[in-house]
Amino acid sequence: MKKGPSFVIVVLIVLGLVPAVSGLYGTKVLDGSLGDWGTLDYIATANDNGLAGANLNNLYVAWDDEYLYIMITTRNSQSWDLAYGIGIDVDPGTGNGYTGDMDAWGRRIGFGNGYAIDYEIYFWYSGGSGITADNFITWTGGGWDYKALADVGAGFAYTGDTSTGLQTLEVKIPWTALGGKPEKLALIAWIAGGGDSSAVSSVPWDPAMESLDEPYASWFNGDEWGDTDYFTNLAEIQIAPKTIDGNLSDWENYEIVGVSTLDGPDGADLDKLYVSYDDQYLYIALTTNNTASWGIVYGFGLDVKDGGYTGDTDAWGRKIGFSRGVDYEIYFWYDAGNDKIGGGNFITWTGNGWEYQDVGSVVTYAATCGNGLQILEMAIPWSAIGGRTSELAIIAWVAGSFGGDSAVDTVPLDPDVDGNDWTDQDYLSNFAVIEIPIPKPELTVKLSSNVLDIEPWQPANLTVEVQNLGKVDAKNVKVELYDNDELLSSWIVNVSAESSVSLVYTYEYPGSWGTHVFKAVVDPENVIQEVNEENNIATLELEIGKAVKTQSDMINLGKYVWPRLYEKKYPIVQELLQNITRAKLPAKYQENLTKFQMQLNESLSMFNEGKEMIGIRNMELRGSLKIFAAYSRLLRIQREVEKFLSAVQGELLANKLTKKIDGNLDDWSPETLVYEDTTGFGQQGANLKALYVDYDDNFLYIALTTENKASWRIAYGFALDYKDGGYTGDTDGWGRKISFTRGVDAELYFWWFGEFFGEKGTDRIETMQLVLWNGTGWQYYNLQDIGFAAWTGSTNGLQTLEVAIPWDALGGKPAKIGIVAWITGANAGDSAVETLPDDPSVHDLDPGQEWTDADTISTFAEVTIG
Repeated sequence: MKKGPSFVIVVLIVLGLVPAVSGLYGTKVLDGSLGDWGTLDYIATANDNGLAGANLNNLYVAWDDEYLYIMITTRNSQSWDLAYGIGIDVDPGTGNGYTGDMDAWGRRIGFGNGYAIDYEIYFWYSGGSGITADNFITWTGGGWDYKALADVGAGFAYTGDTSTGLQTLEVKIPWTALGGKPEKLALIAWIAGGGDSSAVSSVPWDPAMESLDEPYASWFNGDEWGDTDYFTNLAEIQIAPKTIDGNLSDWENYEIVGVSTLDGPDGADLDKLYVSYDDQYLYIALTTNNTASWGIVYGFGLDVKDGGYTGDTDAWGRKIGFSRGVDYEIYFWYDAGNDKIGGGNFITWTGNGWEYQDVGSVVTYAATCGNGLQILEMAIPWSAIGGRTSELAIIAWVAGSFGGDSAVDTVPLDPDVDGNDWTDQDYLSNFAVIEIPIPKPELTVKLSSNVLDIEPWQPANLTVEVQNLGKVDAKNVKVELYDNDELLSSWIVNVSAESSVSLVYTYEYPGSWGTHVFKAVVDPENVIQEVNEENNIATLELEIGKAVKTQSDMINLGKYVWPRLYEKKYPIVQELLQNITRAKLPAKYQENLTKFQMQLNESLSMFNEGKEMIGIRNMELRGSLKIFAAYSRLLRIQREVEKFLSAVQGELLANKLTKKIDGNLDDWSPETLVYEDTTGFGQQGANLKALYVDYDDNFLYIALTTENKASWRIAYGFALDYKDGGYTGDTDGWGRKISFTRGVDAELYFWWFGEFFGEKGTDRIETMQLVLWNGTGWQYYNLQDIGFAAWTGSTNGLQTLEVAIPWDALGGKPAKIGIVAWITGANAGDSAVETLPDDPSVHDLDPGQEWTDADTISTFAEVTIG
């Protein structure tokens, strides 16, 4: 292999510089989606700062004739209140613009290292509701000029929610708002907190994120939220088309797609591969680490479509094959003697062989040489490789100067390459793969209705709006409309770029009611390639026959529900009125009772009328409404009666009590004790202790204590003799086999629901009644309705019982009263097992047999009523 001379010759070869063109580097649809962003749009990645709600990820930048496009992605997993900022320097290196230390939104942010910001874009993200404010802010030289993005023709879209926070933020800014399209700009994005805070994340990642400046180092516990950040690491973006001159000053690091780390031979040592593009050209640049001028060849393999060459020996006879089909090869041979490129070929794989063209007739290229090739830069018209492609795979290599030689270095570095073996067989597989967004339609669909409830007399006009957000027309677009997955209509439409088409379908009442889900689908078979395929369906829920259903429901309620409710509620209200009547209200309240009774009668009459009508054809709805009105009136009467009863109850009874009826006998004096058992007679769960009687002008008070040790299912009874006559009989008011030697005028009964032969109870009093003898039979009253009672006890049975009975309930206050208390069984037919005062009748049998005999009680305590 021939080596070049030992002295260095720098040669610049420029063959037909590419003219300045309006490059459509990448037109984007503003939708918050990454679907139309490509490999070379990716500019930088932020470090992971570990903050769940304030963690930037990647930065993407693109542009076309009209707009600068910026896309930011995050790693957020929580939703925080934050400010998202973007700083743009349209003339980096000049020092013109803001540098400061307190930026347009009052954040502690400045700029250095030759960067001075001409524009700031700010967004406020509310953790609970998303982006709520935006600003496009211009540095005037002496201050900031604030506008909304919409005021300057800019726009934005974002994705995210109140759970995970902002996920993507996409912004487009017209070049007019930035003072025109510059040749180059620099930018950085960041996250900050509220006013007077600083940045906690940036992309590109800036060293300022890792330092805390005094005196703010102690703010927020010394974290990054409160220092002052001076950004020095902005991303520089080349806007102007490439100039093919062998100088890579108009290329940026983000355009590097491959690197060789191989320490190759002195005259065949590759370094980096660059790729860029605009709407007319594919740009490729290659740099080397050559230190010698050798007669070798430089090759490039491009895969831009299906098929292509793989083989063993490539277009220039080098022992090079490929893992993927190569459609084009570009070869240059190096003239070592003159230390320059000596020519080459642009070579197309036809499917059956190679087609050769002089490289200069297709490719515009330039090189910087001296001690071998240093830089090779070229522009390839898209038309030369079949048009702009959505994906490009590329690899570059250096090989020997003879057929049968092989590669000794590649970029990207391929594992099959040995820098010391010039004649082995190489199969290259490590291509740089570049996704290139191709302008496409972007179809979205909306579905709306002029009514929300469809009735037999009220059809709906369903409007399907198909919008094309893209820069490319969409032809023969299929649009379908469904009702609960049943196809209603289908259309074929053309939708021009950045325009919309509206379609209207009249939907008639289908004869049945319910909630229907309507669905509009655009391009259902995904025939049309779009930027984003995830927004082609819109749904809408509408009520069908709501009024018809309501009427039917009303009739059914009138037939099957409201009558049952009425018939269950009526006796309750009736009983309320009866209880008030039995309470012997003062005369001033009698008009209230009469009014309530009249209203109850009217409600019942309306209810009966409704029940008759609901069975007559075409009268069902009226009948149902009458029943409902009757039931509604009944509920209102109940509320009014309960309110009235609550108001008068305290006036009649509660306010006249002189004892606190609470089961506690602390307010009973020793003089009120009328009998105490000192013999210990009784059983574990049926053991009476003491009987107390007291009185005042309004009430008879009775109290009872026990020495129970267990909770049994039993009844506690009291008999009162306070006037002539009365019951003696042989079965008392609760059907117990208890009779009396003296006439009893009233009984009090309390049913304790305890254990019964292993069956657990509630360990409490469940029933309490006042039973009055009217001369021929017993009258039963709920004691709670006319008097007061309270007790204590639980798993050990009843312990204390305290009762207050109005004298009026007993027929008036007597001069004296005879009283006896007893315990009996849980059921009718049982008898007494213990009495206070102690009566001989409960001692005539053994205790276990005493429950079911017949007892005639003759021993009463006598109490004189003063």
